[in-house]
Amino acid sequence: MATNPAGKVLQFSQGHRSDEWLFADVFEHAPNGMALLDSDGRITHASSAFCKILGFRRAELLGLGLSEITHAEDVETEAEQRKRLAGSEIDRYQLVQRLIRQDGAATWVLLSISVCRRVSGFPEYYVLQVESGGGHLPIGDGAAPDALAHLLGEAVHEIGNTLTPLMVNTQLIVEHSTPGEICDSAHVIFNAARRIAFTLRRLRGLKDFQSVAYLGQARMLDLRTVAPPGKAE
Repeated sequence: MATNPAGKVLQFSQGHRSDEWLFADVFEHAPNGMALLDSDGRITHASSAFCKILGFRRAELLGLGLSEITHAEDVETEAEQRKRLAGSEIDRYQLVQRLIRQDGAATWVLLSISVCRRVSGFPEYYVLQVESGGGHLPIGDGAAPDALAHLLGEAVHEIGNTLTPLMVNTQLIVEHSTPGEICDSAHVIFNAARRIAFTLRRLRGLKDFQSVAYLGQARMLDLRTVAPPGKAE
């Protein structure tokens, strides 16, 4: 069993290797908050940093469901992503959301969750990491600037993952089809996707776009080089 002044952290059976003691110490002393959730989403282990972010003692957190310490307006979104994770639709997710501290105040965090599965493929437990958004916000207040920056970054990443194959495939249709309705429709879709990509990048303050560029033989699109509307129709 690995311990620290705050109390017990992770427990192992006698005879387990010493490297597992090391992993327990890493969990406890990680710079960001860490927690393990069982398959029902209840906290089974919590690090000191996680307890500090929320103002709870460790014993108070153990057994609580993640939904019980999530702001009411964010519960549905988090639960839906965890459902997708459990069903193997995604392999992890990140959310900028509010958790509820022991004193009832809401605090913005960057929440990252992955899953460890049984041999059968069903979730055995979830690994949760929390990065504090810095400061606490009364329930109902607007998003913190840092939280908004994280949200924009995640939006660019997730939508970019969808835009890349869309733009590559429609561009291929344009290149290999004869002029006509199919070619014209593909061109319209490509230009619409390019406008979305440019708008997302502009939200993050990126400038000086050049022509559309593909990376390597697989023609992976580099969205950082997408030209703004009007420059490369």
